Amino acid sequence: MKNKTIINLFLFAVLLLGACKENLDPLSPGSLDGKYSLGIKSLVPLAVGNTWTYNVVLYDTTGAVRTRYTYTLSVKDTVTADTNNIPLIPPSTDRKSIKRESLVWFLLKGESGMTACWQVDSLENLRIRKSDDSRFYEQSAFNFRASVGDTTSKRFIDTDTITWGSGDVIISAADSVKSTLVSKGVDTLRTTLGSGQYFHYRESYSTRNDYTNYYFKPGFGLFLSEKYQRTPGGTMVRIRRDELVSYYFK
Repeated sequence: MKNKTIINLFLFAVLLLGACKENLDPLSPGSLDGKYSLGIKSLVPLAVGNTWTYNVVLYDTTGAVRTRYTYTLSVKDTVTADTNNIPLIPPSTDRKSIKRESLVWFLLKGESGMTACWQVDSLENLRIRKSDDSRFYEQSAFNFRASVGDTTSKRFIDTDTITWGSGDVIISAADSVKSTLVSKGVDTLRTTLGSGQYFHYRESYSTRNDYTNYYFKPGFGLFLSEKYQRTPGGTMVRIRRDELVSYYFK
């Protein structure tokens, strides 16, 4: 895989809308079980023209700050997946039965011009994959209807090479990655955009100890993420922090 000195994060947002007959806010006291209606309360405002801007801090193996910069993630277009690369699971083995929404993705462009495709599927998973259809299988998912402690299915990832600001190089073997909902709506977290309740997901691996914490704030999306990596000496340290500083939704 490509060098991950600068890691392209997939960033997204949760849009809150009012409900006439029932409270559909996933973080309200009456709906902390995560039951709400897709379409009425869109989990991710995926519209062409939407943008999120982040401040990034990179650290070396001692935890000292090495680099600071800013980048913007933008929704550029919609794309249609190649059905030949969509896995079929019995008994649904007819590609003609695939729903239209499973084919349409949003194309996002972010850090260093890198692109990815996002989709909120009918089960309310946010799915993220690389922009070329040949990588359809390598997609991550965050389940917004999950209960605390629920974990998504594992997905295979290839060998990683990490180059630290200090010059150290760490090569990790192929592994499987998954995301777990750690907490939601039970605390607040302070950021540049103020305090707010959040969904906290942790992306972790089957064999390696590295992990990333993702914090999603309703109405803003992913407003903070922190990645931790094992140093050559065996210590876990934070290597990257991304914080949302501004956004624009059409």
